[in-house]
Amino acid sequence: MRFTPTSRVLGLATATLMAGLATAHANDRNTSLDAKVHTALKQCQTVSASCASTTQNAEAVLVFPSVVKADLIVGGSGGQGALVENGKITGYYNIGGATAGLTAGISDMSQVYVFRSQTAVAELKKGSKWKVGSGADVTVVNADANARAVSGDVLAYIIDSEGLHAGVSVDVFNVWKADKQDRS
Repeated sequence: MRFTPTSRVLGLATATLMAGLATAHANDRNTSLDAKVHTALKQCQTVSASCASTTQNAEAVLVFPSVVKADLIVGGSGGQGALVENGKITGYYNIGGATAGLTAGISDMSQVYVFRSQTAVAELKKGSKWKVGSGADVTVVNADANARAVSGDVLAYIIDSEGLHAGVSVDVFNVWKADKQDRS
């Protein structure tokens, strides 16, 4: 088959248009998650002076606007979020975990992880799964905690429908970088 200059131009234009449409679709999907991430971060900063002050000086903030946990003897939890560095989203992440025990119910809460050292951010970005809970260097900040009084490279703020959750522990979760297909 012989390609004319016109058919080459049309082929190139079609390929460029298709690539642009695919990128626009991916950007539309991310726009919804991006908005939810920024809203959850603002909520954390509004309900907690500690969250407001620690996020200002953070190396990065990992925000999961909705982590849904469902239990009926055996259960699981999960959600999608984004890493925010210098006010900009630099990556997308998933969080998930499994539970077992005599519990029943469904809960939905936001989780905000404030990374206070570049070493902790590098550990998250390594590409392997990052663990929360069970020995991880993550400190859950209680509703009445002062940001200067808490320790650890990573601070966790758990926010439910009533505000900053007091006295909660972080379950064992895995956090991993999202594939492009995971973001919806």
